[in-house]
Amino acid sequence: MCEDCKSIRLYDYFNSPQDYLECIKYLQELVTSDSFELLSDSVALDKIKDEQGCWVDDIICHVIRCKKCGQRYTCGVNTFRGGGSFKKGM
Repeated sequence: MCEDCKSIRLYDYFNSPQDYLECIKYLQELVTSDSFELLSDSVALDKIKDEQGCWVDDIICHVIRCKKCGQRYTCGVNTFRGGGSFKKGM
């Protein structure tokens, strides 16, 4: 694990929609820092809610990768039933 990955903040479980929104903001910061790249997404990071403020899908997933060491991280959430996480791996 490289120095960039040692400092990454993971979420074992999203206890609230606010936790998830904070994580999405964090993912955006990681990707724009140019240390991480977005490998896949079910919805664009800036399009998780529609114009009315509703979630765009019941299941939303993003996978990022460290550009230095290749470590992958997955952020997934169930917006219908609640819950989700941001963890190491795919």
